[in-house]
Amino acid sequence: MARAAVAKGLRNGKREGAAPNGDVFINCPFDDDYLPCFEALLFAITISGYRVRCALEESDGGDIRFSKLCRLIEDSDDTIHDLSRTEAGATGLPRFNMPFELGLAMGARHYGAERQRTKRACIMVAVDYALPRYLSDLAGSDPWVHRDDPHEVIRVVRGHLHMTPAGRGLPGAAHMIELFQRFRGDVPFLAKQARLTVEEAHARLGYRNYMDLLRGFCEAVPGVAHRYGK
Repeated sequence: MARAAVAKGLRNGKREGAAPNGDVFINCPFDDDYLPCFEALLFAITISGYRVRCALEESDGGDIRFSKLCRLIEDSDDTIHDLSRTEAGATGLPRFNMPFELGLAMGARHYGAERQRTKRACIMVAVDYALPRYLSDLAGSDPWVHRDDPHEVIRVVRGHLHMTPAGRGLPGAAHMIELFQRFRGDVPFLAKQARLTVEEAHARLGYRNYMDLLRGFCEAVPGVAHRYGK
């Protein structure tokens, strides 16, 4: 019953007429401990033929963060939210950025124009049954649980997207995980080929470079290029 409520209210927004634009906004932690899951999140979206949208993609210091977030969410037909970092941090205070960004996406879905109302949202957490304790307004919703396991992140994202933007079926999660492991092992070689240092090819610190390497890898995988219209 709870999972059905999520499916109806969050994940299964159907678009009438226009096809999904292929943009997926990600709302997730950017700390070092989360990095393997962050890499898995980027990989699962990209190998599926979608375009990742997140705050790291732009480096315009004059762009106010709130305005950037609103623009990225507005542009994206799909949103993925990982609420696994809501505990108190070094300051003794919890981090509210991720629940806040989820609220922006839900506001767009409920109060936006026609296209905004067809957005889909996938909510992930690290620990099962924790969400109602800190976000009671979503009580009755049953988020996906990844237990800080990058492979589980891939399974969740693959299950949420299910199809390419063009409506073709996706390969199974096990195949995606195998490719992910291969890509992670290839990153140092790919970075060297692109004349990038390890830091410059870091998924967070060198985000745009990393995404260039990731897209190049995905496009070279047999059977994947067509997901990019090639």
